[in-house]
Amino acid sequence: ALARDSATSCAAAMSVQILSARARRLSVVRLASARPLVAGQCRCFSRRIDGYLQYYGKLKSQEGMLRDRARVEGYKAALEAAGPLLKGATVLDIGTGSGILAMLAARGGAKKVYAVEASPPMARLASRLARANGFVGTVQVVPKHLEDITDEEIPPGSIDIIVSELFSHFLVGELGLQAVTVSKRRFLRPGGLILPAHAHMMLSPFEDKGLCAELRARHKFWLQSDYYGFDLSAAWPLAEEQLLRENILDVVPPSSLLIAPEDAPRHVIDLAGPDDPEAWRKISFEVEFPRRSKDAVIDGVCGWWDAVFTGVGEEPLVLSTSPSAPTTVWAQCRFLLDKPLPAAADAKLVAKCEMKENKLKESYVLWLELTNKTTGKASRAGPIELSDVYARSLPKVDGH
Repeated sequence: ALARDSATSCAAAMSVQILSARARRLSVVRLASARPLVAGQCRCFSRRIDGYLQYYGKLKSQEGMLRDRARVEGYKAALEAAGPLLKGATVLDIGTGSGILAMLAARGGAKKVYAVEASPPMARLASRLARANGFVGTVQVVPKHLEDITDEEIPPGSIDIIVSELFSHFLVGELGLQAVTVSKRRFLRPGGLILPAHAHMMLSPFEDKGLCAELRARHKFWLQSDYYGFDLSAAWPLAEEQLLRENILDVVPPSSLLIAPEDAPRHVIDLAGPDDPEAWRKISFEVEFPRRSKDAVIDGVCGWWDAVFTGVGEEPLVLSTSPSAPTTVWAQCRFLLDKPLPAAADAKLVAKCEMKENKLKESYVLWLELTNKTTGKASRAGPIELSDVYARSLPKVDGH
């Protein structure tokens, strides 16, 4: 099952805005996300599919996504720009959740929208909202896991447009790209459109001694030398190793980065290209950073992504999770280096990033190597499970 992060409201509203909702499952991927996040807590995926679907069958699990104005308006603008293509089209919305994207497509003129949703309560919600908004006969909720859908329910090659929001921390944290590829191979007609069709992954180094001290202070318990007469300090190296392997979710001030977001190098991913989901088992790229404005001792690398909607107008439309863009539920990721890396402002600085599906096929494991080519020195981050999230700060999104 493919997990989506979502936000929640009520007493813990801000604690779960970083999670985006929807249960998805593929035969090639079996995963689920377990608990809401609270600032300063960690979260790992759970493989308890039933418990996951039950959790995301609650309205509060959808609310954070719907409150994310940048996210919703980004997709709304893309579907509106696709208006001429959308008129009379057959659309597939993968993991519809509340049904918001399916209803936007229907309102834009789609003849038929298949809204796939694995969570029974969410499927009922999407059906109810579609009926209440006058889309009976247009929006058809398919309450199944993707691989369980029959050819009678969605005929192969019958889809004109696939729309999906299957993204996570650093874009790929929950294997959403595989779902798009499986749907494309089975349902999309030749020449059909995928929204979004591309994504950009960006990196920028940072220097932040305060962050490193703060994270180490979280584990100071293990520095005790007299815990009921026992010395616990031998555990400290293990605690430090674990904190270096966390995906630190943070709302990052643009001014704290050594490369401004607009100048950060990017890796382009063709979401619509692959025909085989196995193509996503490993993602690797290398970027070279431009000259910085100052010398620095680099503590880590910040990562974020843009979703790019092409084929819907003269200019591509972009939904950005950049530190300089409006805050989204995804925020940004920080990856700490195993040791600080000195770099002069004009030093040639190169980052190699590699991500592989983990053994459970529920997320990716990231390795990153930052090299000062001028000095020959290098430092590394990882292995970091992208699903192993430490929420340092929580994105505040409240569009309605």
